[in-house]
Amino acid sequence: MPFQFRLVGVLHLPPLPGAVNYAGTPVREIARRAAEDAVGLQQAGFTHVMVQDASDMPQAVRVSAPTVAALSVVGAAVTEAVYLPVGVVVGHNDGPSAVAVGHAIGARFVRVKVLTGVAIGPTGWIEGCAHEVAAVKRTLGSDVEVWADVHEATSLPLASTPRWAAREAREFGRADALVVTRDSGVPDALAAIADLRDVVPGVPLLVGGRVGLGTIDATVAGADGAILGSAIKRSSAPDARVDPDVAARFGAALTAGAA
Repeated sequence: MPFQFRLVGVLHLPPLPGAVNYAGTPVREIARRAAEDAVGLQQAGFTHVMVQDASDMPQAVRVSAPTVAALSVVGAAVTEAVYLPVGVVVGHNDGPSAVAVGHAIGARFVRVKVLTGVAIGPTGWIEGCAHEVAAVKRTLGSDVEVWADVHEATSLPLASTPRWAAREAREFGRADALVVTRDSGVPDALAAIADLRDVVPGVPLLVGGRVGLGTIDATVAGADGAILGSAIKRSSAPDARVDPDVAARFGAALTAGAA
């Protein structure tokens, strides 16, 4: 049975406390803006919302306590503002903190960039965190879903193929959904998803980026979801607000595709 398509809008937050480039914006103001944008995504027809500390630069693989605290405040404001499932992604690969924040705010899922295996990125060596993620879930008694990337776009995987990475993320990492992104564009991401169907049967496969209004129809037809960040923003700034008009066009495309 096909999965209901997940149209996920990402809230790229301004730099948070704990970040090197934190500019002093009060956390409650950041939370207010995020909640407002989340409501806009809900009204536009999105099915999920994700909160991300995307503007903290240079980004840390694991974040500090002030960032975890700030994300919890912001995430709680978002979950209170909308009825949509809310997700969290923390740092470059802070899966354990994402689970902790997600559990605290009542989030439905977290995204983990390198759940299994090893990658090299701007921060250096990035190791999978599947054991830590599972341990935090067990400690908290959390049922938050884990969405794992299959070769995420901001690092280079070492010694693995997409099929191996997908299988390990599911079987070893216990991922509930898998995210596929290709710098070369959506057609290549959809081709990769088609190739992974037999490797991880019954697992939702989402396109993790690069989706635009020109490719959303093909994405709805070939994937189980799409994660949209920069495509729905008012500008190219890392912490740009959601453009409600653009978001509504994506929502309308989803409705048309489901008809």
